[in-house]
Amino acid sequence: MQQELLSFIPEYIPLGVVVYDKDGFLKYANSIALKMFGVSMKEVYDINIFNDPNIMDNDKELLKKGLNVSFETDYDFDLCGEQFFDTPIRGIRKYFVTKVTIMKDPEGQRKGYILTCEDVTEKKAQEREIINSYKKIKSAQEDLSLALHTGKLVSWNYQVKEEIFYKFNHQIENIENIEKQSLNSIYERVYPDDREKFLALLDNIIHKRKLPNNNIVLKVLNDENHDYCYYNFTFSAREDENGSITVITFIQQDRTEEIKYQQNLILAKNKAEEADKLKSTFLANMSHEIRTPLNAIVGFSQLLSETNDQEEKDEYKQLIETNSDILLKLIGDILDLSKIEAGSIDIHRQELDLSQLCEELFQSFKQRLKDTNVTLKLIDPYAKCTAYFDKHRFIQIFTNFMSNAIKYTPHGEIVMGYECKPGQVRLYVKDTGIGIPEQKKHHIFGRFEKLDNFAQGTGLGLSICKAIAEATKGEVGFESTENVGSEFWYLGYTDVEFVEKSQQTEEKTIRKIVRRTPSNILPTQMKELRILIAEDNDSNYLLIKNILKKNLLTRALNGAEAVEYAGSQTFDVILMDLRMPIMNGLEAASHIRKFDCQTPIIALTANAFDSDKDAALNAGCNFFMTKPVKRHALFELLSSLDKKSKSKNNKMS
Repeated sequence: MQQELLSFIPEYIPLGVVVYDKDGFLKYANSIALKMFGVSMKEVYDINIFNDPNIMDNDKELLKKGLNVSFETDYDFDLCGEQFFDTPIRGIRKYFVTKVTIMKDPEGQRKGYILTCEDVTEKKAQEREIINSYKKIKSAQEDLSLALHTGKLVSWNYQVKEEIFYKFNHQIENIENIEKQSLNSIYERVYPDDREKFLALLDNIIHKRKLPNNNIVLKVLNDENHDYCYYNFTFSAREDENGSITVITFIQQDRTEEIKYQQNLILAKNKAEEADKLKSTFLANMSHEIRTPLNAIVGFSQLLSETNDQEEKDEYKQLIETNSDILLKLIGDILDLSKIEAGSIDIHRQELDLSQLCEELFQSFKQRLKDTNVTLKLIDPYAKCTAYFDKHRFIQIFTNFMSNAIKYTPHGEIVMGYECKPGQVRLYVKDTGIGIPEQKKHHIFGRFEKLDNFAQGTGLGLSICKAIAEATKGEVGFESTENVGSEFWYLGYTDVEFVEKSQQTEEKTIRKIVRRTPSNILPTQMKELRILIAEDNDSNYLLIKNILKKNLLTRALNGAEAVEYAGSQTFDVILMDLRMPIMNGLEAASHIRKFDCQTPIIALTANAFDSDKDAALNAGCNFFMTKPVKRHALFELLSSLDKKSKSKNNKMS
């Protein structure tokens, strides 16, 4: 009965069972095994397991050594052929999971081999389908990720119940490794002004409230550059079977560059409109400010020729000179404005005696102060003070401060002064004038800003002071109370040496005042000079001709003539205009220096920038003077050249 039951077992288990003798010859195969291989028992009886071409050689060696083996086989029936066993199964392959166990008797002697085989072909096909599906999904995810990356997009899923945001990433295999952020952490990253809007959006989506559109722009902190960036969030919601919102998907798009570009366009548009307004203001101011002194110059020039009264002539001359100075300052301010626009304020530091320079400025301002109701004071607490400043800019700051103080102080006093600390000098001008209203204080250093539109001036002075402060890495500011007075100050950082006056010595000190030579007294005892004047403009030449009428003058109408005259004649000095036809003054000076290194060349030009001065000196000019020419300054320069020439001749003799 046991034998009968045992004979049923191989036929009813879901595996192919094959028995081989100890030499490997097949002696039994159950019906499942015969069906797997499409053969009968007769066709495979006595085939040898070691001749099966689908079993690897290393597995056969293990069997021969008495070891059990297990392997998976992608069984190729076409390899069997007539040498192993013939089967009608052709052109297909099956996948078998096979195990071969060695049978032994109680004494351990090999009795044969038992092979069990499971056909997993369908299972493998299903696995391949799953793998192919997974690959397709993976490929779709990669394409989606590429599309998101190309469009600077990031996908987030917000799980409503968990209050967790999950970031999409196709490269993450394990869900535990997916980046996730709590609602609170996302909230903290949103720009403070946008946080309430963000929470309101979530609440509206969760409660299915109608929204005008399905996107919103928020400023969110960027993890890479730790700066707030603009992101557009497009959203959609998913419901469960009960109709409750469970997941909200956000597609995040970086729109920082686009929005900043739009903001820059708006800013540029506003600047252009502001520039247009400033241009109109500038032209209106310039027209008024140029015409005002020009009217006085033209008018009093005509009156000067019509009167014989010497006192009137002197008065008219003084008025013409005053208005000429105003016009020159106006032109200087315009030039400085153009430098500010170009961002090229020139600074040339030199050692200055601040005590002496402030005294000179004080005397100059006293002459300008016509109102007898105003007292001008100078505070100079130092016996000695030297510092490194740009002299021109130092004077410019004090002059602009003082001009405003004089203009807006109808009575009381104006105090100018300076004070030193190690490494810094503070200039200041105080007045008891009209002061500055609160509503105008934040505009006071702007261009064309004037407290009184009827007061003379361009409104450029304080903006130029601010530009000088920025160029020298200093500071500028003011304190003011309306109807009480103002104090304007400049703080410069520089090397400074100072010695304070003691109270005793100060009482005994007599202030040293530098006496200036009046402009109508010219140097005397200057010999008659041979002067070459290179000037194409007839009016300018006639002016120079009348100023230098006691000298021997030769005129060149352009740079080429100047070079020709300088090569054929001997001159004591050459006055060189820089802008001339055919050959300009720079080229002419350069050509002259090739054959004459001795004759002094004075550049006399309307080009007033420091770059023009540098270009002239580099071309070979010895001195640089700007038009309109100041007669006294020109005579002083010619006199000094005459003295040097005499000294040189004395040494040679």
